[in-house]
Amino acid sequence: MTFTETDMQDGWFSKDSRHVRLILPRFATDRRITRRREQLQWLHTTESLRRVKKKVVSEEWAVQAVTISFTGGRWQASFSVRQFVIPLPHATRLRGPLVGVDLGVKHLATLTEPMKDVSDENGHVENPRHLEAEFFRLAKLDRQISRCVKGSKNDAKLCLRRQRLLGRIARTRKLYLHRLSNTVAGSFETVVLEDLSVVSMVKKSKKNSTKALRRSILDAGFYELRGQVTYKADDRGHRVIVVNRYFPSSKKCSHCGETKAKLALSERVFECSTCGISLDRDVNAARNIRDEGNRVLINDASTVAGHQPETLNAVSRDRETQPPRRGRGDRYQSRTTQLARDFSPLV
Repeated sequence: MTFTETDMQDGWFSKDSRHVRLILPRFATDRRITRRREQLQWLHTTESLRRVKKKVVSEEWAVQAVTISFTGGRWQASFSVRQFVIPLPHATRLRGPLVGVDLGVKHLATLTEPMKDVSDENGHVENPRHLEAEFFRLAKLDRQISRCVKGSKNDAKLCLRRQRLLGRIARTRKLYLHRLSNTVAGSFETVVLEDLSVVSMVKKSKKNSTKALRRSILDAGFYELRGQVTYKADDRGHRVIVVNRYFPSSKKCSHCGETKAKLALSERVFECSTCGISLDRDVNAARNIRDEGNRVLINDASTVAGHQPETLNAVSRDRETQPPRRGRGDRYQSRTTQLARDFSPLV
């Protein structure tokens, strides 16, 4: 339920900054309804609202609406405020520090530039696995709920307990991702990420995809981390480059550029058969992502369709497009494929 703004901004908060006022309609016909309204017009909050009240009283913020919602097994009040912000001139985006980030399950992220108190010496950021830490308690609650009678008091009590547990897991994961995204977006001018299709990664029909692996992928929160890094880097005047999902970051050697045909997920060490280099799989992928992002920055003005090279369709010709040939072999081939076959560069 959402309550819109009023003319009296101070009326949202009580004197002790521990209650929120709900703007309810006035009823004077029934005494019971009037008494109920007096009980509901103030909501007690477990957290202090002193900081929000101070901003509203000083007219730095203006409350537009207050939304009361039930999320994660608990009632929450969220304020939508309007703030007057003076736009600052954007700094010149020069080629500064660039970092490549490879997201994974064993390590939540691997950075090409190790950071103190964030990653180890190899750039690996620990994956806390929030859902796996509480998986035993969650499975126990699911068993208890399955044995209860639907609609009973015990069923409602256990369902509420399960909602609160899931809400705590979600809040803990989001807080961890906020800390990581703040550090990465604020420490580097350019962040290069990989475009991962999480929906395709967790498909049941995919080979080598077990239930535990799909659960770990969803628990990591790849898309949430990418969204946080994107808007935080934009607020700081930095940039985020997203590499194409079909770029072979794990199969390509970061030293010589040789690409392997196949690389199993169980192989955690990348060994190149051409140059003989041997290094961690995630470190090799992070370096390839960094190099691809650096190439995109250099060729940004001369590329077509993102980071892909210029296609034959963009080449100027002095003749019209040839009509499609009639025949069984050329029936399913496009005009661009036929022109590419007969095309000779102009001198």
